[in-house]
Amino acid sequence: MTLQELTENALALSADDRLALISAIAQSLQAAPQTDSWNFLAPCTESWRQQLYIKGSKLPASVVWGTMLAENMTPAEAAEDWDLPIEAVHESIKYCESHQDLLNREAEQERKSLENKGVCFEPAAVH
Repeated sequence: MTLQELTENALALSADDRLALISAIAQSLQAAPQTDSWNFLAPCTESWRQQLYIKGSKLPASVVWGTMLAENMTPAEAAEDWDLPIEAVHESIKYCESHQDLLNREAEQERKSLENKGVCFEPAAVH
């Protein structure tokens, strides 16, 4: 079906049905996976995580980004520290900032998994 045919069919709908159609389209677009093109990032087939890794390594982009934040590093310092091209660091930052929901979900999954194994995250009480 062409775009012209879709438009004509949509115009034949009632106003309520057109609004429902628009809502359904918007929801499907929000749920669709992003097809960003990354030069330095790729999935890691050896990990349960869905987040992207530095290509050719087992280094998650989130580790580069998180280390930068925790240690107050500049992108240049992170590139030197991880022996990465500066562009890979900038791409990691962009990816992590635009995929925080995914990173938070995975961090929570990992935390629950560790808690189930008996790892305690609360500091021990001092007596």
